[in-house]
Amino acid sequence: MRKYIALGLAALLALSAVLTGCGKGEEDDGGGESSGGGEKKIASVCYVTDMLGDKSFSDIANEGLVKAGKDFGLEVKTIEYGTDKSKMEPSMLDAAENFDLVFFYSGELLEVVQRYAEEYPDVKFVGFDIDPTKEAGHPNVFCLTYAQNEGDFLAGALAAKISKTGTIGYVAGRESPVINDFLVGYIEGAQHANPSGKVAFSYIGDFVNTAKAKELALLQIQQNKADVIHQVAAGAGLGVFEAAADNPGTWTIGVDADQRNFFIDSKPEVADVILTSMMKRNDITLYDIIEKTCDGSADFYGTNETWGILEGVVVLVENDYYKQNTPQEVQDYVKECEGKVTSGEIKVPTAYGMDQDTLNEMRNKVKA
Repeated sequence: MRKYIALGLAALLALSAVLTGCGKGEEDDGGGESSGGGEKKIASVCYVTDMLGDKSFSDIANEGLVKAGKDFGLEVKTIEYGTDKSKMEPSMLDAAENFDLVFFYSGELLEVVQRYAEEYPDVKFVGFDIDPTKEAGHPNVFCLTYAQNEGDFLAGALAAKISKTGTIGYVAGRESPVINDFLVGYIEGAQHANPSGKVAFSYIGDFVNTAKAKELALLQIQQNKADVIHQVAAGAGLGVFEAAADNPGTWTIGVDADQRNFFIDSKPEVADVILTSMMKRNDITLYDIIEKTCDGSADFYGTNETWGILEGVVVLVENDYYKQNTPQEVQDYVKECEGKVTSGEIKVPTAYGMDQDTLNEMRNKVKA
């Protein structure tokens, strides 16, 4: 009888080991550290954001979070604090109290993390899309910057190549270093493709005012004769797409996600004006960081890094619609530019650390 009990216990223990996975507080024979590099195993991940539903930056980040949760057997949650900034700190503290790994992307949230990181030494914090001048500052904090200037160099080159009027447009949310980094890349790519071309640019003032975005896009189309417009305005960017849909012959370039996919079923008339999108692959970023943190191979905590085209997280979408509607010689040209950027032959300037006079000079040089 004892023999059968022993066998049963052994089987139960084996099953328990299989189900443990990446669980919080589960320690291996090494005294609480995983075998993949000394990092404590995790069981839960949280993403703190203002809100989902932008069909862009936040939504694609959430997709990566959810996929990683399913693949690695983790508890996942997204906390939305909305438009009330007074809720940012309590939302972050709620996440820190209840989760092992916390993602965020706001510089303001980074300030909260910097104040409290020492109080949560067993919690990992990851800020993505962070200004590179902001230091991680703590061994449990990782700050990631996207090289969106590289991706928008390709977007600008594409826009300039397909434009029939010689004027392309850019409608952004609120002016900031990251938003201007897009613009710097966009201008540089456009000038590389067409040195005599013009760029009309406008700032909405926020990332939610769809009506204002549409108004600004219409002004660029009707007054500046822009026939390709790149929106960098999160949810407000829908207004840019609507303006283009109302003006046949106008193309748009989306941002952060493959935005055409979001609208194919719900708003096909909008989907049809989105030639491509300059993606920040938040889904890949979050998934990759979660996987490395889970298996113990994460060696980036306590540091700042910049990921771009080479790392596969900044890309210009090349879906079937793009291929069908973009001349092959233009596709080849964009690919050639991509190769030169990744090889270092083309060095794309960045708005990070750029003084205001230099930025103004760059914008005024191409202003439509």
